[in-house]
Amino acid sequence: MESVFFENDWKRHMSVNVETGLWQCFKSARSGNFISLYAHNESIPYFRAQRDLIIKNFEFLGEEIPKNEEVVKTDCELDINKLIPINIESADSSDQKVLEAWYFLFGRRLFNESQIEKEPYYLCKEGKFSNRIIIPFRSNNIVYYFQGRALADQKPKYLNPSTEAAPKPSDIVYPYDEDADHLVVCEGPLDAISLQLQGVNATATIGSSVSSRQAEIFSTFSGKIILGYDNDEAGQRGVEKFDILRKQRRMENFYVCPPPSNCKDWNQAHIQNEDLKSWVLDNQTVYDFDYKIRYQLEKY
Repeated sequence: MESVFFENDWKRHMSVNVETGLWQCFKSARSGNFISLYAHNESIPYFRAQRDLIIKNFEFLGEEIPKNEEVVKTDCELDINKLIPINIESADSSDQKVLEAWYFLFGRRLFNESQIEKEPYYLCKEGKFSNRIIIPFRSNNIVYYFQGRALADQKPKYLNPSTEAAPKPSDIVYPYDEDADHLVVCEGPLDAISLQLQGVNATATIGSSVSSRQAEIFSTFSGKIILGYDNDEAGQRGVEKFDILRKQRRMENFYVCPPPSNCKDWNQAHIQNEDLKSWVLDNQTVYDFDYKIRYQLEKY
C-alpha cells in the first residue's frame, strides 16, 4: 500500500499484515503494531489510541464496555472487593495491617498531601497478593494494571499479575502526562510517583530496560525523553538498549539523568528532600558520543 508517512507514494513502500496488524514502511524503515499505526493516522498518543481501540472493539462485538473494577479484577488472582483503600487518612485505622501499609507509604512520602486522594493505594490481605500494597496504574480513572509491593520480607519484593490475566509488564508503562514537554523514564512506579509528586512528568518501565512495545509507546511522545534509570550497570545497559530501539524507530536523541549519586533511587532522593525538579533540569545530559566517552573514562 502507499506509505502513510509520505505523500504520493506511487511505488507503495508500505505493507500491513491484516491478520496480526503488524506493519512496515520500507522507505522510512519504520515498523510497529496496529495501535501505533492508528495513533499516527489519528494524530493521537499511543495510550489514547489503545484506549479508543479497546472501546471500539467492545462496541463492535456488541459487548458492554468494562467498568473500572472489572479491569482490575481477575478471578484467579485479585478480588478487588477484598482490597482496603490506603490513603492519608488511614492513619486513624485500628487494623494493624492497614497501619503497616500506611507507615510504609507515609515514610516514603508517597501521599499527595496537597490533593488528598480517596484510593491512591490498596492493601490486599488474602490470596496471591496477601500482605502487599497494591499500586494501581490509572488512565482516565480506569485501572489498567497494578503492581503488588511486599510489606514484609516476602519474595519477590514486587509481584505483577500473571500474563494470563493481564498484559505483560514489558507492554505496560506507568501513566504520565502525554502532552508535557518532558518525560523522565525510571524503573519502578514508586520512583515515578516520587518524581510526579515534585512536579516532574515521569513514568516507569517496571524494570531497568525499555522493551520494543514500550519504545513504540514512547515514539508517540512529542516532548523530550529523559532516561532516569539507576546509576548502575543494569541501568546503563537499559540506556544502551533504548538507544538501539529509538534508532530503529527514527526517534530523536534522548537525554540521561540518573538519581542523585548519594541516593539509590528516586524515592530515596524524594525522602531526603532533594529538589528533584531542579535536579532533572540541571543534570540532564544528551546521550551522544561525548557522553559515552565520559562514561567510559569515569569507570577507570
